[in-house]
Amino acid sequence: MTRVQTLSGTLQTGDAPALAWRAWVPEAPRASLLFVHGLAEHSGRYQRTAGHFAERGFACYAFDLRGHGSSQGRRVHVQSFDDYLADLHAALSLVRARHRTLPCFLVGHSMGGLITIRAVLAKPDEVAGAVVSSPLLAPHPSAAPSRATRMAAGLLSKIAPGLLIPSGLDTGALSHDKAVVDAYVADPLVSSKVSARWFTATMGAAAEARAQAPALRTPMLLMQSGADRLVDPEATRRWAVAAPPQHLQFVWWDGFYHEMFNEPERQRVFDRVEEWLAQHIQDGPRRHQA
Repeated sequence: MTRVQTLSGTLQTGDAPALAWRAWVPEAPRASLLFVHGLAEHSGRYQRTAGHFAERGFACYAFDLRGHGSSQGRRVHVQSFDDYLADLHAALSLVRARHRTLPCFLVGHSMGGLITIRAVLAKPDEVAGAVVSSPLLAPHPSAAPSRATRMAAGLLSKIAPGLLIPSGLDTGALSHDKAVVDAYVADPLVSSKVSARWFTATMGAAAEARAQAPALRTPMLLMQSGADRLVDPEATRRWAVAAPPQHLQFVWWDGFYHEMFNEPERQRVFDRVEEWLAQHIQDGPRRHQA
């Protein structure tokens, strides 16, 4: 264990909204981790997870995507899913500026997992590797919107893109830990609605990511919760089968709910992630694209 310094601030990204960020930095980090949160949540929900890895020598950073948490922007709305990639790259620039000699890894969960997958597919050499948990490659069949809802969202995305509609997220499917669910429900920074444009942009991005699995070139630890009722576990399994095996390690957590980092057995997940990171740190920093 080591002493950890807690930091926070705001990213100024030109014409884009200002983004809130926070960090947990040990005295002599061996690598940096950038956490990318999921739909309607925020970086503060990763304090326990980031703190765990910071105490084990990782400089951990997290940020609130535009329209989420304490960041600026219309709530849970984007004109294009690539807006989230711009947020990610801005946060990466901050991490690189602070830890130029360290290998950097992305850690993306749910929608953040989809963002992470899209980012490494677009720029394979930008980071040393990526850890992805329960990515939003497709909604779970039980939570998937009906054909009528999809058609209505498609129309509203064109005529009223910023109109907010209920997300319909089943909070009981987040974790077996009731304290985690209760904290989520009571959290004033968590949103319960999404915009019509967010819906169409995200579903389109997920479809593209599913088709591009064979193009993976970045080392990735892909983990899926087997009892996930928010995203489709089988969509993740199919992605893993289609991706090049030399770049991917796939882990299935049988019986886990959506937020594996917040499950009662989370220590098993932490250990697996740390083991994978240790194997890839020896490769050193990867050259990144400008």
